[in-house]
Amino acid sequence: MNQVNQPKFRHTPVLVDEVRALLINDLSGVYVDGTFGLGGHSNAISLLLNADATLIGIDQDETALAQFDPSLIKQTLHLMCTNFENLDQVLFDLEIPKVHGILLDLGLNSFSLDDPERGFAFSLEGPLDMRFDRSNELTAETVINEYSQEDLADIMYRFGEERKSRRIARKIVDMRNIKRLTEIDQLREAVAGCVDPRFRNKSLARVFQAFRIEVNREMDVLATILDSAINVLAPGGRLAVISYHSLEDRMVKKHFRELSQDIPRQPGMLDEEVKIPFLKNITRKPVIATPEEAEANPRARSAKLRVAERTSHAQK
Repeated sequence: MNQVNQPKFRHTPVLVDEVRALLINDLSGVYVDGTFGLGGHSNAISLLLNADATLIGIDQDETALAQFDPSLIKQTLHLMCTNFENLDQVLFDLEIPKVHGILLDLGLNSFSLDDPERGFAFSLEGPLDMRFDRSNELTAETVINEYSQEDLADIMYRFGEERKSRRIARKIVDMRNIKRLTEIDQLREAVAGCVDPRFRNKSLARVFQAFRIEVNREMDVLATILDSAINVLAPGGRLAVISYHSLEDRMVKKHFRELSQDIPRQPGMLDEEVKIPFLKNITRKPVIATPEEAEANPRARSAKLRVAERTSHAQK
C-alpha cells in the first residue's frame, strides 16, 4: 500500500482506506474534498488516481489550507477557501458541471483543534471563538453573552443533547451578569459547577460541541450540501460523509434512506406519492474504524462513514 504523505502539521485522516475504497469509481474523475483541512484524505485519494484526474479542496480555514504542500498532488488541484455549502458556486467558477465523488469529513482538523486561540477544545486556555471561518462576525463569545437564557439552554439540548442544559444556561447568565464571559475557562467553570464531577468531561464536550455547531451553522450547512450534492454528482458518482456525533449521522442516514426509496407508480397514485431513487445506498450500516485504527488514532473512535451513489435517473 502506498504511504500517505503528511502535511507540515502532522495529521492522520480517519478511515482513509475505507474512504478510498468506497469513494473512487473513476480513476480520471473529478473529486471534491469539501472539508480539506490539512489535506490528509485528498493526498491519500490522489495516490490512487490517474494524473489526468482533478481534485477540488474546499475549506473555510485559510490557515489550515496554508499548511498543505500542493506539490504532493500530481493531479490538477484547486484549493478554495469557502464553506462547502457553496459547492455549486465553486463548480460554476471552475466551469466543472459534474463531479465523480464528494467527501465530507465533518470532524475538526487537529491543527485547529489544538490551537488554543480557536477556542474549540475545553481543555485549553484561550478565547471563546469557535469559528471555522474567522472572517465571520458571530463567535461563541457573542452567543454566550448575548443570547437569552432560554436560547442557550435550547442550543445545548438540541446540538449537544446535554441534560443539564437549563441549569448550565442559568449559571452562564448569572456569571455574565457580573462579568462578560470571554475565555474558555469561564465557560468551563460554568459547566463544571452544574454537573456531576464523574461526568464533567462528557458534559464539557457536549456543551462545546453545541456552541460550535451554533456558531458555524453546522446542521443547516450539512442539510444544504446533502441536498445540492445530488445535482452535481455525475451518474455513478458517490457522496461519502464521515460524521462524529449522532445529530450528523442521523441526518445523513435519513437523507440517504429517503433518496434511495423506490415507490413505482400504481393506479390511482398522486404524482407526489411516486418516488424514483436518486441515490443507491452503498453502506447499509455505517463503516467504523477497526480496533487497530481506533487505538492508534483516538479521533477515529467516534467516526461513522456513510456512502451513497447517484443513480442514472433524471435530475431531482
